[in-house]
Parts: sequence; C-alpha cells; structure tokens
Amino acid sequence: MSAPATPKGLRTRERLVEASGTVFARKGCAASGVADICAAAGLAVGGFYRYFASKEEIIEVLSRELRDELIRAISELPQQKDAEKEALALAGAFFRAAAARLDSFKAMREAEAGDEALARDFYGPLAEVIAGRLGRFAPGPRAGAHAWALLGSLYFYAVKFLVWDKSGVPAGAPEAAARLCAKGLSRRAFPRREPAAGQAKTRPAPGDTGAGMLAAAEEVFGRCGYHNARVSEIAKKAGFAAGTFYLFFSSKEEALEKVVLRLRDCLVKKAAAYSAGAGSRVETEALAFRALFDFIREHPYGYRIMREAEFTDPALADAYYGYILRNYSAQLKKTAAAGEFNIDDPELLALALMGMGHMLGMKRVLWGGFRGMTETELLKAVFEGIK
Repeated sequence: MSAPATPKGLRTRERLVEASGTVFARKGCAASGVADICAAAGLAVGGFYRYFASKEEIIEVLSRELRDELIRAISELPQQKDAEKEALALAGAFFRAAAARLDSFKAMREAEAGDEALARDFYGPLAEVIAGRLGRFAPGPRAGAHAWALLGSLYFYAVKFLVWDKSGVPAGAPEAAARLCAKGLSRRAFPRREPAAGQAKTRPAPGDTGAGMLAAAEEVFGRCGYHNARVSEIAKKAGFAAGTFYLFFSSKEEALEKVVLRLRDCLVKKAAAYSAGAGSRVETEALAFRALFDFIREHPYGYRIMREAEFTDPALADAYYGYILRNYSAQLKKTAAAGEFNIDDPELLALALMGMGHMLGMKRVLWGGFRGMTETELLKAVFEGIK
C-alpha cells in the first residue's frame, strides 16, 4: 500500500510496524494475528487495513527495513586497506544492525522459510553490497563466493548468540569470521579429492511403510508448510487411507519431529560417507560441503521444514542444529591438527562452516547461483580465502 500522506499517518504506520516486530518475536509470525498487532499498538483492528493489506505485507516491510538498515550500515563504512580489516568492519556493522533490529531479524528468519521471494529479496541485495566491498580484493565471481560465505558465517553467529543464547555476540566472533573470509579456512592447499563412489539418493526400501510415510510427510510439510499440511494428504501421498497415518504418528507434531530427526540423521550419515578415508580434517570439511550440497538436492524442502520446525517447537532447533553443532565442535577439537585451520576455537569454526554451507547451498543448489563457477571453483575460493 502507498505511504500515509500525513505525519500522523506516518507515525501510526511506524507504530504498527514496531508493534508487529514485538508480537512476532514473542509469539511467532504464524501464531500472530492482526488483532495481536493492533492490541500491541493500541489501535482498533480496522485501523490496520488503512496502512497494510495483510499480515504478510507488514512482515515484508519488517524484512525490507532490516535489509536496508544492514545495507546502509555496510555502505557507510570507510574502506579498509586489506581484506581482513574490510571483512572485520563488515562483521561489526552486521552484528550491530542485527542486534538493534533483533525483533525484525527473528521475524524475517521465520517468514523466509515459506516465502522464497522474501528470502531472495533479503539476501540477494545484501550479498551484492558485501561483494562490492570485497571486490577490491577478490575481483570477478570470487567476490560473490566470499560474500555469500561471509554472510553465512555472520548469520549463524547472530542466530546462535543473539537469538538462541540471548547472550550477545562474543568478542572473538567478528575476528573469526573476518579471518576465515580473508585468509581462508586453512593454510593448506584446497583438497580436490572426490567423494567415494556409490553415494546414491536415499529412498525408502520397498515395503518399508514407515519410511514411506516419513518421506511423504517431508514432501507435504515442505510443499504446503507445516501449518497448512493435512494428515490426510500425507497419508494419501504415501498411498494409504487417512487413518493409517496414526499407525505411525500420534499427531502431526510427532510427524514433524520424526521428519526433522530423519533429515538430521540423513545429513550426518551422508557427510560421514562422503568423507570416509579423508587424509586430513580439512579434506573432511571439503567433502562434507559436497555432501551438504547433494543433501540439499535430495531434500529441497529441508530449509523450509527446519525453519518452521524451529518456530513450531524450539526444542527441534536444538535437536537438529544444536546436536550437529555440539558433535561438530567436538570432532573438530578431537581430530583437527594444531594450526590446521585458520581459527582455533572449535565452536566458532563449526558455526562458521555450518553458516557457509547453509548460505552457499541455498544460493547454489536452490537458486541456481554462482554461474560461471564450478562447484570445485566455488569451494576452492572459500577454502583458500581472498589472500
């Protein structure tokens, strides 16, 4: 809708935007209604529609305002003389803006899961501005690769420390993200070893009705969204009558939990299979990225399911991301040789790698990005850094 014509109208609109961020942060976007927003803003429900056509429109406004604030904060930074200082300044600006608009950050994270256009509109321009800043040090398509990888690290740090832990970003996080961006993951040469052969897509075994029902639930949750998914449609997709659903799950909520755990276990097993026989921890990580990209191809709805699951039941975020992070950090601490990676903190390294994989996978696999770069060239750029 068009902007209000009077100063009073502009103030009222801003009041609604601010109230919506508070409400969404407390209740979640899906569980919040226009009445909740108006109650928080101290307005009658009918007044909402003078300024916004729907709840979805106000979510888009929150996302766009957050994106524009991030872009403004980054664009106003003075240029630095080397890539690591530039990345450090970018990290600081990102964390300050995200913390200042934390309610909007939370709302955007929930909404982007079911709205690819919103996600593209948020991340695409932001990554482009970051690439422009890094392009002085990494010209050509490599700048885009470094921008998306850095954005992934910053995003996961912000989620972990600002949203989940509510503790504030630790002092070492901006430095870790900047160093990984500029210097790369390791001083070692990028390992070019290919994954072991025979890593076929996982399909339910013939006659395994439980696995078939889980696969059907994954597709229906992903295609329709958790809240709009119907038990009858899941059963129909699996080839059964609606009542058969309850032979496997006590509720739709339990089905979501089992889908999340299945996705987690599939990813962990694929990463282990791809990296079997790796000669170093760095080589393990390179192969794990390839496993993740293939996992996303096999489970294209995984991003949406995991994001909706997190906001439906916060315990599921820990069951997926928390589980992976704890085990990932422990393995890095146990198996990485001294000085093998360019940062030593196993948790910050694990979070950065998870964030890079998340953002690069979304951009490359789901959105068809990084044209002109092979998968090997993309990973080589990230692993070797800007230099």
